[in-house]
Amino acid sequence: MKAYLDTLQNKPDLSELERMRAYAEKANIPILEEDSMQLLLQVLTLTAARHVLEIGSAIGYSALRMAASDKGRNVTTIERDRHRYEQAHLFLADSCYNRSITLLYGDAFNHVDTLAEKQPYDALFIDAAKGHNKAFIETFTPFVKTGGVIIVDNVFLRGWAAEPDNAPERLQNIAKKVHDFNQWLRDHPHLDTWFHPVGDGLAVSFKFY
Repeated sequence: MKAYLDTLQNKPDLSELERMRAYAEKANIPILEEDSMQLLLQVLTLTAARHVLEIGSAIGYSALRMAASDKGRNVTTIERDRHRYEQAHLFLADSCYNRSITLLYGDAFNHVDTLAEKQPYDALFIDAAKGHNKAFIETFTPFVKTGGVIIVDNVFLRGWAAEPDNAPERLQNIAKKVHDFNQWLRDHPHLDTWFHPVGDGLAVSFKFY
């Protein structure tokens, strides 16, 4: 069934995407799973999102997919890991969509002033340190326009977010943080949120303030 589903998905015919996927697999770098990617792109299309802020570039794969899916879309993406930032820079520099992507290096919280100058954003995509999800929402949601969308990946954390105490000991702390974040996001007074069982869990919130 998965092979059949893959034949139905719309993907840009870009050789750099193949190279990026191969590199991520070889280097054991997690990139957004395809079913999560398809939902992300569909939400961006349905909301006509042209200006997207991404927290957590990794090697730039999702930024490239977002830019490639709409020729009028601009993506600002931030990566704090130096090696991954450098890999993203190399990959994106070779892309025909490089003018649509602004890649920033460093901790996202250190770029608040720069990002504030570019607001409002139509969409915010968070795929970074899971323990900081709440802080990311609190800090960067004000930069998203009213009616804009906020998308967070890995909200199920391999299923451990449902029952953190049953997670492996090394994951119990982060599982508890993700569990608490999900409850907080569900009850947020100014965000209307749906949790989708695709990939490792994708939360989609709409901002109504």
